[in-house]
Amino acid sequence: MTQSVKEKLVTTLQIPIDRVEELLGICLIVTHAKNELIEAKNGVFDRLGYIINGAARIYYLNEKGEEVSYLLQVNEDVIGDYASYITGEKSQAKIETLLETEVLYFEKKGVEELIKKDVFWLGFAKRISDLAFLSAKQRLDELFFFTPEQRYLNLLKKSPEILNKIPQKYISSYLGITPQSLSRIRKRIF
Repeated sequence: MTQSVKEKLVTTLQIPIDRVEELLGICLIVTHAKNELIEAKNGVFDRLGYIINGAARIYYLNEKGEEVSYLLQVNEDVIGDYASYITGEKSQAKIETLLETEVLYFEKKGVEELIKKDVFWLGFAKRISDLAFLSAKQRLDELFFFTPEQRYLNLLKKSPEILNKIPQKYISSYLGITPQSLSRIRKRIF
C-alpha cells in the first residue's frame, strides 16, 4: 500500500499513521471489475470498505422492480450497508462498482478483536459510525432541501474526474430525476 493511501486513511478515518499499520493487519484489499456486484455473505454485510480508487453505487429495487440508486460512493468514501453491518440482518441493498474499483475491506469481527486489545479502536468504530451517519444525513438533506441542480453540483464538486465516467442513468437515478432532466441540467451548467 502506498504512503499516499495511508495518509488518506489517516485523514478520512482520523487515526494516527502508526495505527494505520495495525488496521491494515485486519484488512483485505480487493480490486473489483467494472459493473461487478459486491455480494454480502449470506445476505449480511459483515464488512465495510474504504474505496481507495474507483466508484460504486448502492441501490435498492423498488416495488416495481426498478433500480433506485441511493448512494454514489467514490474515492475515499466508506461503502457497505451499515445497518446490516451493525444489526447482522440481511440487507436489501445492492452494491455495484461503476468503474474498476479498489477497496480496502475490514470485517466487523476484526474490528471487534482490535477493540478487545486496545480501547483506542473504540474511537475508530465511532468514526466509522459517524461517517455512516453523516453520509445518510447528507443524502437526506440533499433530497429534502436541494434542487436536482444543486445536488448535481454537489456531486460534481465532490468528484468531477469520476463523475464523467459514470453512466448518466445512475447519476440521474441518484439525483431522483430522469436522464433527460440531467441532460438539461448539464447543458445549463456547461
